[in-house]
Amino acid sequence: MRWSTDPGDQKNLVQAVNSAVSNALCNSTDSEPQIVANLVWELPRAINRIVSSGGWTLQSGGVFVHAQPFVKCNNFPDISPSSVEIGDLLLLRTEVRGEQVSNRRALLLQAKKATGFPARPDNTNQLHLYNSWPSFEYVRSTKFLNGKKRHITGLDLYDASRFLLISDHGCCHPSQPRFCHLSCHSQCCTLTASPTNPELSHYRCFISELIDFLLGDAGKAFDSPPPSRTRKWDRVIEDLRLVTAKQRSTFVGRAAGTMTGERGQGHVLFFLSGAQPATHGILRSLWMGESYMSENMNDGPPQVPANWSGEDSESGGISMIEFIITNEAKAE
Repeated sequence: MRWSTDPGDQKNLVQAVNSAVSNALCNSTDSEPQIVANLVWELPRAINRIVSSGGWTLQSGGVFVHAQPFVKCNNFPDISPSSVEIGDLLLLRTEVRGEQVSNRRALLLQAKKATGFPARPDNTNQLHLYNSWPSFEYVRSTKFLNGKKRHITGLDLYDASRFLLISDHGCCHPSQPRFCHLSCHSQCCTLTASPTNPELSHYRCFISELIDFLLGDAGKAFDSPPPSRTRKWDRVIEDLRLVTAKQRSTFVGRAAGTMTGERGQGHVLFFLSGAQPATHGILRSLWMGESYMSENMNDGPPQVPANWSGEDSESGGISMIEFIITNEAKAE
């Protein structure tokens, strides 16, 4: 069900998303992991500043983990690499009506720098994963997931997993907003694309896709907790949430004395942003009893080392941003 907003609220939403994305992508030299960290920092802060006209509230929280679960399958087209990241950033949307969750949606993104379009990812095995979603097995994904097998099926998998293509010339400044959701053009700095082969297709402005995701018109629906004995989309989202939540306590232990673990030392890179998700948020457990995250605790996302390998099998998890829309009206 699409979330209805009046024109004024929708304009505020577009402005907030546009500003956050522009701030996150303003430095064209940032690496892909750094851009993900920037988005996790900027988007929740911008969303949580929105004041609605009444009848609903919008809240956001995020977690950055610089180590993604890896997966392998038996029919990768190339011998190397033997395993690939399942994704760089997971977006979650929870809609609550009358104290009941009425809808949950997710969108899994693989971030890539791009010099031009049409584009083709340099990792053929990564493209194969998103294009075909064959049966896969978790590897280098911590003891919680290693060896577990999953198989995602459905008619809307290109809505579930997309490439996030970031222009290598950076993004426009928020003082010159391009309301891409209303009128996109060929100079858009960041696009999403369907994982078609041999070239990506169905390009969309990232800001436009984010707005549609928030309104309930993008991503793929999922159930949490997932149905019993399923190994499909619902289970994969639960896998990613749980492994990140479990690694939260691990990071805190390793980074004792460093801001309770939100910003790590050495190979530990983990931080929370925005507000603690509401009661129905599936990221709530990551806050470990903290009532909120003060923006004053950090001055921005940490700098992700350029030489980070991302291959530490004991440091799993995936970066996530959750958006919670609460409507006072009861679900039908």
